[in-house]
Amino acid sequence: MGGTAAVETVKIRANSPGRYPILVVELPDGELHAVYFETGYDLERAKRVEEDWLRENAIGRHSFVEVDPPREVRADSLLDFVRRELLREP
Repeated sequence: MGGTAAVETVKIRANSPGRYPILVVELPDGELHAVYFETGYDLERAKRVEEDWLRENAIGRHSFVEVDPPREVRADSLLDFVRRELLREP
């Protein structure tokens, strides 16, 4: 992750359960993106998603957990957040 994307604060809106969580994050401009463990949660390699997809597919069908209120995290700290908060690694 390079440039300004590394210092942005994003809002974590939802995460998938399991060993390799997928996060749905809201960027400062309001766009939603799915970011993946396998990419180190790199925003450059994220997939843009819509609010409807988050509600109907991710949360509605695939057991994603909504983060309410959304958690604000620096974009370059997403992997640390997952390890510490979701995977409970030291």
